[in-house]
Amino acid sequence: MRWTSCLLVCAALASALLTGCDAGEVLDPEDSGAGPTATETSDAAELESALAIGETFEGAASTTVKAIFRGEGAEEWLPAGANFEWVAATVRTCVSAGGSGTEIGWYQWAATGADGGWYPADLDYDRDLPTGQYPRLTELAPGECAEGRILIAVPRDAELVTLVNSDQAGVPQGSWLIGDIGVPAAIGGE
Repeated sequence: MRWTSCLLVCAALASALLTGCDAGEVLDPEDSGAGPTATETSDAAELESALAIGETFEGAASTTVKAIFRGEGAEEWLPAGANFEWVAATVRTCVSAGGSGTEIGWYQWAATGADGGWYPADLDYDRDLPTGQYPRLTELAPGECAEGRILIAVPRDAELVTLVNSDQAGVPQGSWLIGDIGVPAAIGGE
């Protein structure tokens, strides 16, 4: 009986190794299910439907990307890291008076690169600076709006294509063209 149990455990372990295991596995952002993958956002049809900076996505909430800056940021900002710089997006989200409450937060935002790179908003940026940040996580009630800056650390040489917003379940709620393919991002802005 003991030998049979040992064989079953070994077979289960081998099966887990061959098929992948969710516990403790390092997930690739493209496989996380937390939002659209970079290849999805790079798809030609998706790029055709992407909005320009300043345009509004109308869904459960109305979301407008008002401006995008790329560079070091202001002096009081933390450095983005070696060979990285900041993409700072100024975003406004509103829920109509007749709508229902909706959750918003930094975790719903990412930039995508032409090479398929996926760069989520910097959730580890735990300082109060820069001022005017978009809420890290909050519930907007009907008739409420939130506006502020979201920070995304990207490699200096990354060719960015879109800024993507998803809802709580990871369903895309709009994408905006950035970089050479869309409205050029300002360099070195605050």
